[in-house]
Amino acid sequence: MGAVNLIPFYVAAGLYCYGPADLAHESLLALVAWSAAMLSYLGGVRAGLEIDSHAKPRWWSAILSMLSPITAFGILLGSVTAFLDPVQQVSGFMTAFLLMWLWDQRAHDGPAWRPRYRTAITTGAAIALAFALEQSLSM
Repeated sequence: MGAVNLIPFYVAAGLYCYGPADLAHESLLALVAWSAAMLSYLGGVRAGLEIDSHAKPRWWSAILSMLSPITAFGILLGSVTAFLDPVQQVSGFMTAFLLMWLWDQRAHDGPAWRPRYRTAITTGAAIALAFALEQSLSM
């Protein structure tokens, strides 16, 4: 399941880095949009685990997990309005994914396989975003 979710990262990053120049803008937008969708999903999972794993949920944790989709929306909006340049967009998502990973590594709720799964997903996303960041820096 996780590997399938990484495909759009690599297709969009590959087109952005190595595809025709006239597709660069659309490819970056696809990468940013998919990053926003996945970061929002991860925030929702974190909130769901918080609510489901505790008899009395820690509401501060559930509320903080909603910063993930808000951040994703902000970066996506910055992309669509051209308020953020490509370097800021890609590095913003890399930072957000890594911060979510750090938070997930400290949490001990959820299934035992989840930390390995989150590490694989974050690593895969970060590698694709790193290629896009390198391309953005060289433009």
